Amino acid sequence: MKTLLALLALLTALFSVGCSSAKWYKGNTHVHTILCGHADSSPEAVTKWYHDHDYNFLILSEHNIFIDPSKVKMPTPLKKDFILIPGQEVTGIKNIHTTAMNIKSLTPWGDLPKSRDKVLQRQVDEIEKKGGVTILNHPNYKTSLTPKDVFPVEKLYMFEVFNNSWFESNYSEYHEDHPSEEVWWDRLLSEGMIMYGVGSDDAHDFKKYGLKKSNPGRGWVMVRSEKLDADSITRAMFHGDFYTSTGVHLSEYKVTKNKIIVTASRSETIKELEKQIVRRGKSVPGQKTGFKIELIGQKGKLIKTANSSWAEFDLTKLPKSAYFRVKVSYVQNHPERGKEGFYAWCQPIFKDGREKKLRVYQHDYLYPHGHGHGH
Repeated sequence: MKTLLALLALLTALFSVGCSSAKWYKGNTHVHTILCGHADSSPEAVTKWYHDHDYNFLILSEHNIFIDPSKVKMPTPLKKDFILIPGQEVTGIKNIHTTAMNIKSLTPWGDLPKSRDKVLQRQVDEIEKKGGVTILNHPNYKTSLTPKDVFPVEKLYMFEVFNNSWFESNYSEYHEDHPSEEVWWDRLLSEGMIMYGVGSDDAHDFKKYGLKKSNPGRGWVMVRSEKLDADSITRAMFHGDFYTSTGVHLSEYKVTKNKIIVTASRSETIKELEKQIVRRGKSVPGQKTGFKIELIGQKGKLIKTANSSWAEFDLTKLPKSAYFRVKVSYVQNHPERGKEGFYAWCQPIFKDGREKKLRVYQHDYLYPHGHGHGH
């Protein structure tokens, strides 16, 4: 056992400096089609939108319907760097929804338990049986779930920190039961969970566009993977090798034993925000325009801020924290709506050893965890 642990530690150290063969792939894990009854486009039309807008992968996550990617007519000519990953939005009672990522067939959704935590646990277990991994969707949807409902759930490692419903909460950011998704994240992490933040647009509307419509292109993930296939992308996300964005692009994110280095790409961020996509930035009146990089720790405490597009954080010179995570903001002044914020959220790194917990799935997603994000 000691030999195995030593080997894993060595591989992790090697992996943390970055894999030269790994590339970044843009993807969306949650979207709807006409099959759900409340979206406006076919699986083929939805697939074509993401294919034509420079995405590399997509999950057609329909409510309790398994869409076999091999049955979907792909766009022509088909780009070599675009794939569909099989999935489903498992839609259970109490408004608890999860994305079943990379499942092999339809995941059961019948929920016998009465408590919310057991409903969610049942979904996680059923998704695992189907060979997939779970993403908790829009945790504030109809304010059914609370962070305390999620604390007991095992083998859940991802949730949506951003979704099109992000703007619809009527509660205060730090509400006890229904805080903002980012406060959700810090509460889950501070409770000792391993939790990575996913972004999706959860789009339903592809024919009509507007700020109040559920349009595509507003939130996504950038995944670092050595291959563009369903297993490799799922494996990378399962181990936190990705960041979530609503418009900010990173050119570098590296983590060594004691340092975090982050660089936002000014040119790619501006290029992204100039695309003909109907976006909704977060209203941030009073904030300065430009980039800001924040280092956040235990219980959401802001530890350090760099008002630039580059930052290096020396963890040996900072207060101790069980985890650290990085948030990159870009604020621009909209001529009609005023100052709006767009973001990139990097995945947390853990300093208390929690990531060493054995996380075994029947599929081979266990490999040494490390961060070496360089875009």
